[in-house]
Amino acid sequence: MVDFFAGIAATFVTIPLLGFVLVYLISRFIIKSTRKSFFLSVDVTTLFFLIAVHYLLLVIVGKSMLWLILLILLMTILIIGYMTWRKNHEIETVKVLRKSWRFVFLASTVVYFLLLLIGLVQRIFVTA
Repeated sequence: MVDFFAGIAATFVTIPLLGFVLVYLISRFIIKSTRKSFFLSVDVTTLFFLIAVHYLLLVIVGKSMLWLILLILLMTILIIGYMTWRKNHEIETVKVLRKSWRFVFLASTVVYFLLLLIGLVQRIFVTA
């Protein structure tokens, strides 16, 4: 049973877009709201994209860049918090974290596909 869940988790980390689609379809069936289902999918699969980016960097660069990913995550939260404070003169923690998490989803998705492309090109030209 543990191997089954480990296999599922490994699949979602390897192919986070598959996790996004599955979470979206299941939540769409349960929630019946396209918008809520989409944002739930974004919130759930952000972690998969972050872990996938970490492992792609590990394979391409050859060393762990987890500290850099966590630093960028923290800086994103701080910058969005500062921008929210400048605009509203108060910080609503839940809204700042939600905006930051969704921005991280967007950024990690773009970085994931860029790293995937870089890894493919690197493997083609290094092995050829």
